[in-house]
Amino acid sequence: METMSKGMVWVNGKSIGRYWSSFLSPLGKPSQPVYHIPRAFLQPKKNLLVLLEEMGGNIDGIQILTVNRDTICSTIGEDYPPNVGTWSRENGVIKSIVETPKPTAHLVCSDNKTITEVNFASYGDPTGSCGHFLLGKCNAPNSQNIVEQYCLGKTECTVPVDKNIFDKDGNTCPGIPKTLSIQVHCGHKNVRSHMRGMLESNL
Repeated sequence: METMSKGMVWVNGKSIGRYWSSFLSPLGKPSQPVYHIPRAFLQPKKNLLVLLEEMGGNIDGIQILTVNRDTICSTIGEDYPPNVGTWSRENGVIKSIVETPKPTAHLVCSDNKTITEVNFASYGDPTGSCGHFLLGKCNAPNSQNIVEQYCLGKTECTVPVDKNIFDKDGNTCPGIPKTLSIQVHCGHKNVRSHMRGMLESNL
């Protein structure tokens, strides 16, 4: 939507709200370049997109992209604060509910799917973003195996960003703050039994 200016959008007669791409952020870029179309609004074929442009824009720049919800990722640095779930409030005082709070990578599959594959795992200085991770100059060689032990076959998993787990000997780029980047794939363990269950629930 970056090439549009200001207006409203409907998908198959249902509004997804106003857009104002010409309203720029402090960095001089469109403040609202991306809009979400709920899957419930879409039909298998012949979807209709209607735009009411109030100020003039270029529709040739509009792109519609699909999202792969079965690929989920996490990037957490060892210098990040611990997960908010490791704290509680009692009588106005915030206390830790675990012995040693540490930052953690938390991954959750949707639709009762489980983590069937760890596509990428690196404790070190990985680069990139979800779907495009790359190994950096340093990487704990056991990263993949450790994440698989924590996550494979589960609907959700929590992996501590802890050098005592990933780098017991302290050989992975000493003195450099480490980052843990993970990408996993969610799916059904047995597609055939899943489809049978869906059919039975709809009878």
